[in-house]
Amino acid sequence: MKRGEGGYPTVDFDIGGCTFCGACAQACKYGALDQAIDPPWQLTAGIEKGCLSAQGITCRSCGDACEVRAIRFRLELGGRAIPSLDSSLCNGCGSCIATCPTHVIQIQEAA
Repeated sequence: MKRGEGGYPTVDFDIGGCTFCGACAQACKYGALDQAIDPPWQLTAGIEKGCLSAQGITCRSCGDACEVRAIRFRLELGGRAIPSLDSSLCNGCGSCIATCPTHVIQIQEAA
């Protein structure tokens, strides 16, 4: 988390992912963040075109960063391993974003 526009807290997944530890809620002296809300948001990752693995370049950084294993790699003909996101497992932590060298992973509202 970092201070956003107007001083409001915002999550910057380019810095790193959320571990859901609750430290931000405890540190907020205004009580703006409610640690009792579980999950804290309805977000999920989305992998856009431009993924290195989809282009045949070996990269699995997003899958390695995903603790809940929502991102797995599906082998295809020709030796490619294409990322596959299980949105039912993804908790929107954003850990995959900072590790993606092509910045093709975005966090979006869960469907």
